[in-house]
Amino acid sequence: MTSLAPATPPPPPVLGTLGRYRLIKSLGVGGMAEAFKATCSGPGGFERTVVVKRILPANCADPEFLRMFMAEAKILGMLHHPNVVQVYDFGEAEGTLFLVLEFVDGPPLGRLLRVLRNAQRPMPVAIAAHIAREVCRALDYVHGLRGGDGEPLNVIHRDVTPSNVVLTSAGSLKLLDFGIAKYETSEARTQNHYVKGKPAYLAPEVIEGGAFDARVDLFSVGVVLHELLTLAPLFAADSDLAILHRVLVMPIAPPSRARADVPRALDAIVMKALERDPARRYATAAEMARDLDQFVVASHLHNAEVIAFLRDVQPLLNQPLGTSPAAMAASVGSMPTAPEEATKVDLVLRLRMSPLGRLLFGRRDEK
Repeated sequence: MTSLAPATPPPPPVLGTLGRYRLIKSLGVGGMAEAFKATCSGPGGFERTVVVKRILPANCADPEFLRMFMAEAKILGMLHHPNVVQVYDFGEAEGTLFLVLEFVDGPPLGRLLRVLRNAQRPMPVAIAAHIAREVCRALDYVHGLRGGDGEPLNVIHRDVTPSNVVLTSAGSLKLLDFGIAKYETSEARTQNHYVKGKPAYLAPEVIEGGAFDARVDLFSVGVVLHELLTLAPLFAADSDLAILHRVLVMPIAPPSRARADVPRALDAIVMKALERDPARRYATAAEMARDLDQFVVASHLHNAEVIAFLRDVQPLLNQPLGTSPAAMAASVGSMPTAPEEATKVDLVLRLRMSPLGRLLFGRRDEK
């Protein structure tokens, strides 16, 4: 009797090609770009899974979209760190610019938070601190980046949110989406009164329209860490204006107020990051990372526990989220497209014109 060789699984269906990349799955559509899981192959059976991010056809003739996309590619091309998503290629095909990025095999932090919230399952305190520590390590590298002449570039991410952090199956994480990052030599300048970023994670000095530095990213990390510990968005409200108002004036309770097992030491880290006065906040990402590292080490957390936690919640992550673009962009291993949730509207001007804004800014504007 002749034995049959095991059947070779069929190749995944191809949605199309872009240059030498085969697009096999849509990962979401944002305001500027769309992202695909893709593969590329070479001699000897070489194959790599990547993410291809391309400008939407309707935006290909828009100079502002092209500039932002090229600025993101330029920044990513300079970044080489284990906690920052890597760029493999940047090119043009079929009349559109595209980026080829590292495919990350774990869930976006935003989706993980949603499934934990829905299941009413708290994240282990030490794992929350571990995630924040790794984000700070990424930011320490990004903030300290220097150009070829050795001069600091003063890169600021400006969009540190759960949707821009992706976990890996090995227990680490990647910071991604530098679509609205600011750096010293960038030709892009934020227009007066315009806010770039997601309102619930913005530092107060950004909302107020004044000068700011890399400490705005640390405020965002504080917001994210507070949310990881409580599973509740810190400044949640019904509108962007209400969110901005809460960021500016809402009393902030330590995480232990909502969760009794949060130690005082971790409370102190969170609250220092959330200081509204930048001078009272952590001065650098390295300083915040050191405090978080001391807490994680004292908690005796091992990487195997992080991996076990991710495997344990995998059934929750495998549940379908629906078919909306936002849900698709939050799927496991996906790379959110910039700037789908980012706000580039005249929020500060609208806030100033609102009753809350007149209360907050009236006296200052009358001077």
